[in-house]
Amino acid sequence: MGQRERKGLRSEEYRLPIRISVAVVIWVIVLELFCMVMDIRPTVFYTLKDRMTADVTYADGRQAHFEDGNFGVVNLGDRVEMHVTFPGSYNIKAAELFVPLHNVILNVSLEGKGMLYRDHVNMDDLTKHYGNRIYEVQLPGGFEKHEMVWELLPRGRIPYSDLANIGIIPANEGWKHIITGNVFVFLVSVTLMVLAAVSICYFTVKSLEERKLQIGLPIAAFELVICGWFFGSLSMFYLVVEDVSFCAKIEYYTLYLAPIPLTMFIYQVIDKPVMKKLVAGVGLGYIVFYVIATALERIPGMPNYSKLLPGMHALAGVTVVCLVVAIFFGTHSGRNSYIVILRIGILVAMIFGLTEILRFNIIKYVFDDSWISTKGLSGLAILIVAVSLVVYLISYSMNQFAVKIERQQLMKLAYQDALTGMPNRADCYRNIEEMEKKKIRDYTIVFIDLNDLKKTNDSYGHEAGDRLLKVTADAIGEFFSEGGFTSRWGGDEFVACVYGKKELALERIESFQQKMKAANESGEYPFSVSAACGYMESTAEAYVAPIEAIRRADERMYENKRRMKGKA
Repeated sequence: MGQRERKGLRSEEYRLPIRISVAVVIWVIVLELFCMVMDIRPTVFYTLKDRMTADVTYADGRQAHFEDGNFGVVNLGDRVEMHVTFPGSYNIKAAELFVPLHNVILNVSLEGKGMLYRDHVNMDDLTKHYGNRIYEVQLPGGFEKHEMVWELLPRGRIPYSDLANIGIIPANEGWKHIITGNVFVFLVSVTLMVLAAVSICYFTVKSLEERKLQIGLPIAAFELVICGWFFGSLSMFYLVVEDVSFCAKIEYYTLYLAPIPLTMFIYQVIDKPVMKKLVAGVGLGYIVFYVIATALERIPGMPNYSKLLPGMHALAGVTVVCLVVAIFFGTHSGRNSYIVILRIGILVAMIFGLTEILRFNIIKYVFDDSWISTKGLSGLAILIVAVSLVVYLISYSMNQFAVKIERQQLMKLAYQDALTGMPNRADCYRNIEEMEKKKIRDYTIVFIDLNDLKKTNDSYGHEAGDRLLKVTADAIGEFFSEGGFTSRWGGDEFVACVYGKKELALERIESFQQKMKAANESGEYPFSVSAACGYMESTAEAYVAPIEAIRRADERMYENKRRMKGKA
C-alpha cells in the first residue's frame, strides 16, 4: 500500500473523532450564547415551606390539621385548604406565586382581596385535569400583609410531602427558576435531545440508502423520548409550549411511548426465532394499544390516560418484562459480544426501579418521615437504561467502523499494486465494467511499456529496477489519472484510459514523454528513463470495446518501441 493511501486511511480513522470534538465545542458555545442572550441566571426565590398550615377534609368526612403543611396523601374527593402567612415585605417590585403541583385543581384567594386565581377547568370532565402543572399567580401590591388561602382539589392519589418548590418569585421569571433549579438536567437534556434528533435524521437517511433499518435509529428515538420524559416530569416544556394541558400530559405521552423504539431495537439485537416472535407479538400489541389510547386521550369526552393508567401500566410492564427476557435469553452465545452491556445496565436499573416501587407503594404509607429516601430512583433507572443503550451503540458503531476500515484496507490490497501504489490489473477490469455499465463510448486507451527494465535490473540491481517502476508510475499518475483511470497491467506494462477526444490523450502522452525525457536528462538516475506508448481511440461512431482497445494499443506500443530502438 502506497504512502498516500495509508495516509488517507489514517485520516479516515481520525475524521469521526475530530468531527465529534468540533460539534461538541460548537454546541457548548451555542449554549453559552443562549444563556447570555436569554439572561439566564438564578432568580430571586422566597420559599413558603415554613409559612404554611394545612386543613384537610377527606371524602369520608374526616378532618385533619397539619401545622407544618405536610398533608401527606390525598385522594380524589378530598379537599385541602392551605393557609399561608408572610413574614414581612419582599424586596420584589412585581411578585408572583410559583406553585408546581401534580393532579390538582388550584384556587387562590387573598384575605380581604378576594379570589386571585381560579383554575379554569371543565368540571364535567375533571379526569382531563392531571399531570405536572406549573401555576404562576400574579400578586397585588401589599399582598404580604394578608393571609393567603389555597384550595387544592386532588384529581387522583398524590403524595405531597415536599413543599420546598413553592414560593414567591419576580413576575414572569418562573421559566428561569425552572431552568436554574435543574440547570444540569436542563443542559444535559437539551444536548441529548438535539443529538438524538440529529441522529434520527442521520440514521433515517442511512436506513433509506441501505434499505435496512439502522440499529442507531430506534436507540436515538428512545433517547429523544426519554429526554422528553425528563423534560415533562420536571415541567420544562413550559419553557417552549404555551399549552398548559399538553405540558401537563407530555410526561405520560413520552413515558408510554418509550417501549416502542426499545422494542424495535431489541428485535434487531436478538437472533433466536422464538424470542423474535415473542417481542414482535408483544410489541405490536403495545403499539396498537398506545396509538388508540393516545388518540382517545386527545378527544374531548373520551376515556383518557387518567382512566387508562392501570391498563397502560400493566401492558407496559408486560412489554418491558418480555423485552428483558429477550435481552437475557434471546441471543445465541457468542453472536453478540456487546449484549453484556445491556444486561448489566438492565440489572442495575431493575434494582433501582424495584426500590422506587417499594417506596412509592409501601414505605410512604407506613412512615410519615421515611427513613429510606429513594425519590427519583425510577428516573435514574430509566437513565441507566438510556446510557447503556448509548454505550452499546458506541461500542457497536466503533466495531462496525473498524470493520469498514479493515474492509477498505483489504479492498486497497485487492485492487492496488503493492510496489508502485497505483491501481492494478484487477482495478482496471473493474473500471472497464463501470465504463460498459455507463455506456462510455468516447475514450482513448494508452498502453505504456517501460524500456530497459531488465537491463536496469541486471546492471544496477532490482532495487534500481523498482525505483524505475515507481518513477514511471508517478509520472503516469500525474498526467493520466484525472478524467480517466490508470493501472499497472503487469511487469513493466501500464494502461491508462482518457475519457473524451483523442486530442486530449495525445496532449497527455506528449507531457508524459517530456517528463520522462527530463528525468532521463537530469542525471539523477544512473539508469535510462524512457517508455514506449501506443494508443487506441474509441468514439460513439466507431466504438471499440475496452479490452479490444487495450490489445490494439499494445500492438501500436510495440511498433513505437521498435522505432525507438531503431533510432537508438
